[in-house]
Amino acid sequence: MFLSKHNYMKTLRNLILPVGIFTVVFLIPHSCEEMFGDYLEKPPGVDVTEDTIFSTRIIAETFLTSIYATGVETGYPTWDDWNGRRDTPFSSWTDEGENVASWYYSHQFNAGGLNPTSGSHENRGRWRGRFVSLRKIGIFLDRVHDVPDVTAEWKDQAAGQAIFIRALCYFDMFKIYGGVPIIDKRLGATIENPDAIRIPRSSVEETVNFIVAQCDTAALLLPDTWPSEDVGRATKGAALLLKAKTLLYAASPLSNTGDPVVPLPDQNELICYGNYDVNRWQLAADAAQAVIDWAPSGGKKLIDDREVHPEWGVVQNYYDAWHEADNEESIFAAKNIGQVGAGHTLWKGMNNFYQAQGGAMTNQNWVEKYEKRDGTPQTWSQTGGNNLAELLAELDPRFVQSVAYVGSYWNQDFPNLALYEGGVADNQPPLLGNKTGYWQRKMVPPEMRTGVGGWPIWNILRLAEAYLIKAEALNEAQGPVPEAYAAVNKIRARAGMPDFPPGLTQEEFRQKIRNERDIELYAENNRLWDVMRWVIADKTDPVTGKAILNGEIWGLRITKQPDPSTEYSYEPYVFEVRSWYPQMYHWPFQQNEVNKGYLIQNPGY
Repeated sequence: MFLSKHNYMKTLRNLILPVGIFTVVFLIPHSCEEMFGDYLEKPPGVDVTEDTIFSTRIIAETFLTSIYATGVETGYPTWDDWNGRRDTPFSSWTDEGENVASWYYSHQFNAGGLNPTSGSHENRGRWRGRFVSLRKIGIFLDRVHDVPDVTAEWKDQAAGQAIFIRALCYFDMFKIYGGVPIIDKRLGATIENPDAIRIPRSSVEETVNFIVAQCDTAALLLPDTWPSEDVGRATKGAALLLKAKTLLYAASPLSNTGDPVVPLPDQNELICYGNYDVNRWQLAADAAQAVIDWAPSGGKKLIDDREVHPEWGVVQNYYDAWHEADNEESIFAAKNIGQVGAGHTLWKGMNNFYQAQGGAMTNQNWVEKYEKRDGTPQTWSQTGGNNLAELLAELDPRFVQSVAYVGSYWNQDFPNLALYEGGVADNQPPLLGNKTGYWQRKMVPPEMRTGVGGWPIWNILRLAEAYLIKAEALNEAQGPVPEAYAAVNKIRARAGMPDFPPGLTQEEFRQKIRNERDIELYAENNRLWDVMRWVIADKTDPVTGKAILNGEIWGLRITKQPDPSTEYSYEPYVFEVRSWYPQMYHWPFQQNEVNKGYLIQNPGY
């Protein structure tokens, strides 16, 4: 049994993590024994070799599981330096949110502190971890067909999984850096020849083409579905959706241009295509349609049949899409986080309800992006008002399923959040530096309580994004055609929102589909990369008129009106001013790697 729901985590913790420590792309082992360490728990006098690793199916599968462990990124905070020090969720690196505690890396980033010598950003880029994964993938693909006690189908499907994760690693690097070194075979470096792994950067076009080709190959090798005991493995649909997402990013203004934000003299091909081609958008739309066409064969559909949540009073389709493990909308989810309790390190950066060490807030800048349930903009007074409960109750049903706010239900321990000044009671989470008047609800399991563990669910690819990609890409390729409307309206309908109004111009549709993507994918590690690929991080949001990642970030001061009123007064105020510099549209490579002479640094660093 392999990757079976949450048993996957037990496998990772007990069998795999020693593998994850065995090699770094820049540290060449003398032998396989040095490379694989003691993960096989060999008896004295028995050497571990590559032949041992690929001598049986169970050991080979264990090695494949280690590729998932190091190659699949989550957006949750952890303190695991091997996978990148995830101390706070990416939502607090954007206008989506803010983290309470001052020591988290997000504050350095939000101050514009992205530089080639910052260890925090090396971890976020996961340069080291990516190439550990790529090295393992090269070994696995070179040896998988040597495993003796398996079928040809097993070998193909195992190879397909490794190839998919290689594509995923490259997509994650592409969105951060642009063109990166391409490794399509096992690395042959030795102590005597370390330069064999010092591979120069490829162009953006070459990098995109490589990812797409890897996705195409993986899609041919992977099944539509897996048996229930193997839930968690990559499927054909995962490869198809990763291809669509890659093509979407490639078609976007950051890459699909001959005029980069900050040029790289004589080498712009490392950060952009060098020209604009509208057909790149059509390729993304076609790839998204392929995912939608595949979905029935993979047993996937948009969740649209759930009940009304007893406390929130809204149909919980959206909530189940992010909270329910292995649901019918999830195409590929990280399984490398196990069940954790309320006091676990994982939650230090997100959860303030059961420990006083942090918590992720949602900014007022973000809350103002939510429409009213009739599809019209909400009216927020920038000088404040006395009707906060009314305003919040009118918002898109996805709001209450994403954000915890004053008077809302969290769980049985906190049924009525007292997020107002002077409102902290014995049974309420302390404000502890809450600046915004909101807590991030999404991604924090509400069933998690003192003594009761929760399963963090992290969907890397889910079906809703295929519809959003199709709508955005079609509008850019052809304008707001009926097929673009139909795709986004399907997302809105299942959320309980009305259709987009007819007769939108291309620009109007562009702004609305971007906002729809923001709301639907809130806190799923998309916003930062979206504002980068759209080249709007330094702009103001067209919906709210407030800063995105460069300027004033707003919260609310909230006071409760005298009983028996259930209303609250609110006063908007600026709690932070953030900085974004043009060179930040591409992240820097670590200077110690650039100093080795094989990498060309991104411009501005």
